Amino acid sequence: MNPYKVFIVGHEGTTGLRIHERLQGRKDIELLSIEDGDRKNIDKIAAIAKTADVVFFCLPDSASKDIVAVIGDYDCKIIDTSTVFRTDTDWAYGFPELGDDYRGGIQEKKHIANPGCHASGMIACIAPLVKSDIVPSDYPFTITSLTGYSGGGKEMINQYELSPKDYFLYAPRQYGLGQGHKHLPEVMHVCGLTDAPIFMPIVDDYYSGMEVTVGLHKRLLSSGSTLKTVHQALDTFYKGSKIVTVAPLNVAEDNKSFLDANRLSNTDGMVISVTGNDDRIMVHAVFDNLGKGASGAAVQCMNIALGLPEETGLSL
Repeated sequence: MNPYKVFIVGHEGTTGLRIHERLQGRKDIELLSIEDGDRKNIDKIAAIAKTADVVFFCLPDSASKDIVAVIGDYDCKIIDTSTVFRTDTDWAYGFPELGDDYRGGIQEKKHIANPGCHASGMIACIAPLVKSDIVPSDYPFTITSLTGYSGGGKEMINQYELSPKDYFLYAPRQYGLGQGHKHLPEVMHVCGLTDAPIFMPIVDDYYSGMEVTVGLHKRLLSSGSTLKTVHQALDTFYKGSKIVTVAPLNVAEDNKSFLDANRLSNTDGMVISVTGNDDRIMVHAVFDNLGKGASGAAVQCMNIALGLPEETGLSL
């Protein structure tokens, strides 16, 4: 069988580079390339895309829109990593663990929107609990998300790795203070929420890894909900998944432990944990913002779209 032809548009960015790293050693993949001087030439991009089986877009929103307008009708699968198509119902949403409809969409539709990094953690924690009717769709969520600085792209990476660097970069920094973070629309759309969460993203002085924490008050959950039933709902929802796993419930140990945001750095999986007590419950998603939060998820979607084992080429 001939290798699948894959074209990464925007391969020089953080996500594009990581996708390239995951694919370059695979014998079932032939990576198509473009001359550096033609990277923004839509006609050249379109000519290469016409020969590809899969095209990844690792571009700003406006550039993705412009190129999709040109090549959107081509036979190739398109996997877009920008925010622009994540709430578009004509596009598959690239989180197959959410159910057969999502997995089937990735398999069948030509266009796939790759989830955002913070959004992946929020959705992984919230969607199963809304679907199981433990959490109402109008729940007043407050969510924190701690990420490594690589999530900010090349400019932020350069800021943090400059020597000497700015004094304030040595400490955690909260951002998105206006509550208009670009990942909130997809979280509401995918989870079926009627109200936007209060969302507090924090960037810190380490390269990669993400820890999203969703807090729940028992009095606002469905009758009879406890820490154990929340854990059971998540464990049942993700049972059989090779990418997203739920840690065993071990409250006595977990509640006195540290939860390391970089624990899954350089991997493509996600681990969900439940901590707290029966009155105040916390659901945590730990993963790599560059893995399951970006390039790893994109490669997983490509594998599913091509009919390959979804974990092919991933680090779990």
